Amino acid sequence: MIKKLRARIILINMTLMGIVILSIFAAVCVNAYSNAANELERGLNQVVDINGKGFSRDRATDDSGFPFDKGEKESYKDKPNIHDREPMQISSYVIVDLDTEGNITKTTENNVSIDSDDLEKCVEIANERTEQSGQIADYGLMYVKKDFIDERKIVFASNNSIYSGLQKTLLISVGLFFGSMVIIFLISLWLSGLAVKPVKKAWEQQKQFVADASHELKTPLTVILANNNIMMSHSLSTVEQERKWLESTEEEAQHMKQLIDQMLFLAKSDAGSAQVQLSEVNLSEIVEGSALNFEPVAFEREVLIDTDIEPDITLEGNQLQLNQLAHILIDNAVKYADDGTTVTITLHQKSEVIQFAVNNKGSVISKEEMEHIFDRFYRAEKSRTTKGYGLGLSIAQQIVRNMSGKLTVQSSSGDGTTFTATFARK
Repeated sequence: MIKKLRARIILINMTLMGIVILSIFAAVCVNAYSNAANELERGLNQVVDINGKGFSRDRATDDSGFPFDKGEKESYKDKPNIHDREPMQISSYVIVDLDTEGNITKTTENNVSIDSDDLEKCVEIANERTEQSGQIADYGLMYVKKDFIDERKIVFASNNSIYSGLQKTLLISVGLFFGSMVIIFLISLWLSGLAVKPVKKAWEQQKQFVADASHELKTPLTVILANNNIMMSHSLSTVEQERKWLESTEEEAQHMKQLIDQMLFLAKSDAGSAQVQLSEVNLSEIVEGSALNFEPVAFEREVLIDTDIEPDITLEGNQLQLNQLAHILIDNAVKYADDGTTVTITLHQKSEVIQFAVNNKGSVISKEEMEHIFDRFYRAEKSRTTKGYGLGLSIAQQIVRNMSGKLTVQSSSGDGTTFTATFARK
């Protein structure tokens, strides 16, 4: 699945980038074609103006005899003369002079010759068109026509320069396109690896979660089935005689229910469908009550519980979940404390920050274990001998997150192990 996802990311990225790059190169080619056509047209216009013998029908002249638009004599002087601009280097062209009736009166060829029939056809096509300039694709020519006082001039030139330039631009664009796509592929390959990394991690965690959950559920199911088989083989026994098997079945069923409830809580939290009702709760009373509940358990293990709880600390939170948080942290501390040691429970408020910490003296949690301490179904080596599912700390972390807090752990041989839940009081 991860490989398919990565391939899909690369394909989508390259498709989108390819469309963008193609659009850019298409715009470049169109612009190059347009510029080349405009330049050729400007050159042909200059040829017509230089070779014109008369004046344009709609043009007046100044004292020097140079034409200008009527009514614009003063402004024309400020405009650049066409001869002041560098003329296009068009060395091959044909100029056709037409009389007022459209008959060819003169043909001037410069470094090129056109078949007379083809030339007459091109002249006919140019005359029929209303545009003053254009291309005749069938003959590979561009024309410009201009009317003077007693004649019309049409100049023809090959448009090969336009298409040769366009061809070069296309070849360069194609080369750049494929080069760009190779680079984009390599970048997409690298970026897709980064993109699927958290997905891959989540997928591996999900598979591990399913495997661990299946394993944890398999054990109580095996016990329940074994108990049922035993009771079914004692068909004449009374309920009292089979009580130990019934109690064992009940115990394993309760364990299964607890495990399923925990998994459902985490699943709902992951899906964001867990609706947490928040209200003003007295965290001091919750922590103190949980500490009192664990006094008998600690006494049996010869562990002392020392509390330092600041009174009347309130928090915007969920009372049931905060009860569960205190239960999980204190239960873990008592369960994994060395015999004869003390479990310290503190609750303080500094400014607008509330800190709830539980410390015990026991085996030090290594850096490797600390990286996975909040992972689901993860249990340190020592804790594997203690009954549990390895979901408690994952649930505790999620509860703290639900209250916009942070759960951290520190462990050393001198100070022991401390779990600290930090909340910002609103």
